[in-house]
Amino acid sequence: MPAGEARELELLRRAVLPAGQRLLAQQGQLREIAYKSATEVVTDLDRAVERELVGALGRFFPGDAIEAEEGGGHGGDSGRTWYLDPIDGTTNYVHDYPFYCVSVACAQDSELLWAAVYAPYLDELYLAARAGGARLERPRAGEARALARREPVALTRALLATGFPYRRDELVARNAAHMQRFLMLGCHDVRRGGSAALDLCHVGAGKLDGYWEMSLRVWDCAAGTLVAREAGAVVTDFAGQGGLLSGQSILAAAPGLHAEMQAQLRGSGDGA
Repeated sequence: MPAGEARELELLRRAVLPAGQRLLAQQGQLREIAYKSATEVVTDLDRAVERELVGALGRFFPGDAIEAEEGGGHGGDSGRTWYLDPIDGTTNYVHDYPFYCVSVACAQDSELLWAAVYAPYLDELYLAARAGGARLERPRAGEARALARREPVALTRALLATGFPYRRDELVARNAAHMQRFLMLGCHDVRRGGSAALDLCHVGAGKLDGYWEMSLRVWDCAAGTLVAREAGAVVTDFAGQGGLLSGQSILAAAPGLHAEMQAQLRGSGDGA
């Protein structure tokens, strides 16, 4: 990895580590929980951690724009934009369920450049740079390793994951039908973790073999997308488009498996 890119990743690492450590330290100590909708929550800590991340990114990468889930970002003139989610998996966090993370990614001209996803309870920090590979660090354990390139996986040997939208409408029924389809086709099983960023990283790390979801936002999936791609997974929308995904649909899977899963999603009418 070029020295400049290594420096960018180290600065990103320095931004996300304190944010994740604060989440872990304050887990179970929320003072304020508000509802953006009947099922989508935001906490005082979402906003506080977002402010810290925006401040750190502003110091480390002046001139870059920031788009943040809770609206704390700002514009910039560098041509680069950071997409951040202070707690991806807020519902999990509110319920003291440990599957949550900090998710931050940078893109320019719809091309992902750098990414970090930090799940402090799991002691997993994923870092990736475009064309520079992806790695997993375990900060508390003092361990680090590069993620191996994903190898093809048959659907009948695949552990899959999905997620459901906050809106309780026809998308829930459609995604439940997708899950039933994959189970009936004989996949090993289907999980529902509640953090898109972590599901994507786990596809890259080989903990999952495939993941699909609908109705996400760009900050939910940008960082995990780069981690998965740099580990050799294929990440597109249901129609097969790559680049910086809007999150309206996402499909990530090991080579070969991606095409098989996409064919099933398209066959159900959700691949267009």
